[in-house]
Amino acid sequence: MSRPSKDNLLVFYITNKDEIYAIYERLRNMGFEAVAPENNYWKEKGITIEDPDGWRIVLMNRAYE
Repeated sequence: MSRPSKDNLLVFYITNKDEIYAIYERLRNMGFEAVAPENNYWKEKGITIEDPDGWRIVLMNRAYE
């Protein structure tokens, strides 16, 4: 199986910033650190995390539009 691209993302739109940080803290405690996103759009209000297989999620602080 080929590796995903850095901009192949699963995005969770979460409007509560405290909830985002709580989720991120749980992920950090499991060994997952934030990484720089490929696209700066996700950096403005989001936290990007990559798993060991190269798949990325974004915890985005805004409502889905």
